[in-house]
Parts: sequence; structure tokens; C-alpha cells
Amino acid sequence: MKTYSEAIHYLYNSRPYGKIKYGLFRIRELLERLGNPQESYPIVHITGTNGKGSVASIVRTLFTSHGLKAGLNISPHITTFRERIQVDGEYISEDAVCRILESMEPALKKMDEKGEEYAPSFFEVVTAMSFLYFKQLACDIVVLEVGLGGRFDASNVISSSLVSVITSVGLDHTGILGDSEEKIAVEKCGIIKVNSPVVSGITRPAIRRVVSETAKSMGSPTFFIGKDFNAYGREYKLDSNVFDYEGTNVYYDLITNLNGEHQVANAAVALKTVETAFDRVGKSVDENRLRKALKNVIWPGRFEVFSVLSKTVILDGAHNPDASRILRKTVERYFAGEKLTLLFGSLDDKDYESNIRTLSSITDRVVVCRVPNHRSLHPEEVANTWRRYCDQVSFVDSHEAALETVLQTSEKILVCGSLYLVSATRNILTGVKEYAGRH
Repeated sequence: MKTYSEAIHYLYNSRPYGKIKYGLFRIRELLERLGNPQESYPIVHITGTNGKGSVASIVRTLFTSHGLKAGLNISPHITTFRERIQVDGEYISEDAVCRILESMEPALKKMDEKGEEYAPSFFEVVTAMSFLYFKQLACDIVVLEVGLGGRFDASNVISSSLVSVITSVGLDHTGILGDSEEKIAVEKCGIIKVNSPVVSGITRPAIRRVVSETAKSMGSPTFFIGKDFNAYGREYKLDSNVFDYEGTNVYYDLITNLNGEHQVANAAVALKTVETAFDRVGKSVDENRLRKALKNVIWPGRFEVFSVLSKTVILDGAHNPDASRILRKTVERYFAGEKLTLLFGSLDDKDYESNIRTLSSITDRVVVCRVPNHRSLHPEEVANTWRRYCDQVSFVDSHEAALETVLQTSEKILVCGSLYLVSATRNILTGVKEYAGRH
């Protein structure tokens, strides 16, 4: 690949983005052809319906703060494709994307020649790219986020993990993972490895049982929030939230810049994950480094607050029923008694009416737009659903024009309904230019 644009175009078009391929045989063969780079470092593997990205980002930040060279692989990205592959908070460079992809071309070509069934998908190629990059940069440890589910996700090609993390289980991607939380839990439990501790933010007893029984069968201990560790929120202010933590260690008055009660719970899961990982490698947590790191976690698009033209703009990627309930609760926490203007869009695989019903109590005006993705629902269809719950509803096809409209007419704006909409809006607000192929 000569240029970054060519590399991104190749990934999104020659490896069609959004096309899901089941099974692990392709990623296994691809990594074997590349020398199995994923076996070069210990891995913390993280899945969950909601919260896995926040936990992954906190864990990586804490590892880095303790002097470890820490890789992070996430999906989807918010700002740029390069965000998916990071080391110590630095995104992979455009040159490295080109170089690694070029080094993979012979292996990809041989697999493609075997037929469509054997041709690695977008996600499989990017997962392999991240493993190669982490090996080339000699990472001490890697934080690996599951893309979808767990059992058959390309990230689950790893044979062992330092810690397996299941943040939460809720209804999302039901057409792929199952139509009940119990079925989805089984898929997510697929990441549990033999003799690998499991840390979880799950509180529902029936789902805990699924996790506990799976882990027990693998000889793996479990640590659940509210049972084996906990966090207690003490004070909530935007970008400065105070909480106490009780786990292996006890810490008082910790501060996280991530907003919401759910982020305090996510921080607790992350802290227990780090304690468990360090316990396995004979390392201890440094309280001063921990405190400093928690204040500086970067996780864009999750109740992220901007000031634009003296207006408050909140970006949140909530796109399933559980996440929408958490978002409503977070708005009520920081903007008690206020009604926000919503800029809303949805993809066609989401339970958007449940999201709308949940969010209707925090808004008195909604502008619906098209999500910049080929799976976007038509804004008129979404607007018609919103009209059953809100009196002031309009739709603007273009997300750029819709953002301009709400900025001209509203003081406090919440952009939500789709991570793709949040991503595009954030890039407009921050002036980031990224190749359009990401959609």
C-alpha cells in the first residue's frame, strides 16, 4: 500500500466493512502465516454489551502509568481508523498502517485464492494487524477488546489470557448473539480460558450463574462487582467524579474524568482487572500512579462534553436499550430537571423505538438525521416514531445540516442513537479529517 488513503480504501472495500464472517479458522490460518504474533505478550481480554471500551481504556491507562508498554485494540473507532490500534495511548501511524498491511499481502493473497469462504474479513485483518504491531513494538502487555459477542469473535483466537473480563450482558445484536440475555451471556463466556481469572461487572444473579458455571468448568476463579469488589460514588461533577474503591486494596476519594455512575462501576471493574493481572505477574499497584492515571483516561464519545459557540454539546454513543437507560440516568444526574435538544439517528439493526421511549423524558425537542452509514434508517421513519413521544420533532437528512440547525437554535444538545453519528459529529466539532471510507 503506497498511501494511507489507499490502505483504508482497501480495508473498507476489498475487505467489506460490516460483513460478518463466522468461525475462527480464517484468523487462525492468517496468524499462523504471520508467525502467531499474538503469543508474544500477555493479554487482558474484554467483552460485554456495554462498558467494555471504557474498561479497556482505563485498564490500558493504568498499565501505562505503571511503566508497562501497553497495547490497546478497540472497535469501532470514533475519531480515526488509527484509534483501533494504540500503544501507550498513541494511535498507530499512517506509515505503520501501510507497512503492516503490505507485509500481510502475501498471506492474504494466498488465502483469497482459496475462495470467498477463506478470504479474511475486515475485522480479521485489522485484528491481525494489531497483533503484528504490538509484537513489532515489543509490548509488555495488551488489552484486547472483543468486537462482537466473544465465542466466535476474531479476537478469541488467543489461546490464553492473563484476565478475562465480562463487563455486562444486555440485549444487542440479538439476530447474531441470541434473543435473551442468557443466550448472549453464553456467547460472551466464550472468551473464558483455562485457569484464567474472570472479572465481571454483571449484577443479575441468573447471568452471574452462567458466568460462574462456565468459569468453574475451566478451573477459573471469578470476581463479581458487589460481591468480591465494589465502588461507591461520593460526588458527581462533569469530568470530575469522586468515588471509593474496595477490592484487593482500598482507596478513598479516587477521581475519574469519565462521567456517570456507570463509569464509576466501570472504573471498579478496571481496577479489579489490574489488581488481578498484577497479582498474576508479581507486580503491585502504586496508589499515586493510580490516582493520577484515573483523572486522565481518554475515551471519546461517551458522555463527552464540548462547549461550541457558547453552547453545550454532549456526545454519547448509546445505541441499545441498556445504554439508553444509562444515558437517561446520566443526563438526570448532571442536568437535573432540564430538557435537552436531541440530535438523533439510528442504524437498521437497533431497537430504536426502545431507545426513543427511554430517552423521551429528557428532551422536549428532537432533530433526527441520517446516520453516515449505509445501514442508516431513513430519518423520516425515525422521526415518525419520535412523534409518538415528543411534540417538537423534525428531520434533516444531512447530519452536517442537522448539527448546524441545533447549534443555531438550542443551548444544550445531546447527540446520540449511533456511534457513527457521534463519530461524524465529533470530527466536525474537532476539525478531524478522516478518509470517508470509515463509514
